[in-house]
Amino acid sequence: MNEVIRCLTERRSIRRFRTEQISDEHLQQILKAGTYAATAGGRQSPEILVCQDREVNERLGRLNRILFGPANSDGIRFVSQTQRSIADDNSIESGFYGAPTVITLFAPERWLYGIHDCTSVATNMMNAAWSLGIGSCFVSRAEDTFRTDLGRELQRRAGIEEYYLARVHLCLGYPEGEAMAKPRREGRIHIIK
Repeated sequence: MNEVIRCLTERRSIRRFRTEQISDEHLQQILKAGTYAATAGGRQSPEILVCQDREVNERLGRLNRILFGPANSDGIRFVSQTQRSIADDNSIESGFYGAPTVITLFAPERWLYGIHDCTSVATNMMNAAWSLGIGSCFVSRAEDTFRTDLGRELQRRAGIEEYYLARVHLCLGYPEGEAMAKPRREGRIHIIK
């Protein structure tokens, strides 16, 4: 199988990370892959904020968790059996799952395709990370998380203009344990010739 296709089909969302920080070399490769993502009109609108400050990531992750609300109360794990999610488990205190690196992607507030551009950048980064043995997890609620005092302060510290909105969080780190794929649902592809 082609290596690109293998990476795309084997990549999994990781929600359990080892404590060691990812290497600067790997981080730079992941960021570069993100800057080559497809964006509407080739505009390259997303701004990328990388945070490797564990205390800040923990505080922001806890805010993100609170914004999510309570987990599914019926005890059924609908996200993952092996990589627990805040959607399934109220004991998880951080929406960033203890990841040592958290990337937040921003786009101009009035740019119609901002969320799409940020998602495209995140996808490139997730696949690049996986190819380097680094796990990732796409996390939502970025806009709400960065509306908090802490979020606004981080955005100011990074020098990202106020008219940019946080759209996507991406947690990165070396995986702890395996992540099992769910069986692929059949009947989702429709071809007209």
